[in-house]
Amino acid sequence: MIKGFDVAVEGMTVGDDISVTIPTEEAYGPKREDMMLDVPIDQVPEDIKPEVGMDLSIQNQQGQPTPVKVVHIDETKITLDANHPLAGQDLVFDIKLVEVV
Repeated sequence: MIKGFDVAVEGMTVGDDISVTIPTEEAYGPKREDMMLDVPIDQVPEDIKPEVGMDLSIQNQQGQPTPVKVVHIDETKITLDANHPLAGQDLVFDIKLVEVV
């Protein structure tokens, strides 16, 4: 659960409607430069034809799959963004509380 979302619904009662903006810092945080990865083009598997905007999965240092997006390609490298897709964005929610369980 997004930290800011929890705070937004505190004090609501069934039937309440609210619109809330959760700032970047309370959502997925700002985009982090250390989550941008440059990969030499000759290290890209031959069966992958990268295009800007393409979603890929790479293994992190622990061997776990990590989703990334291709954000730049040039003659020598591709740049991958491993930030959460909503990082760097304020989030807007329209919330209606229908039931408390």
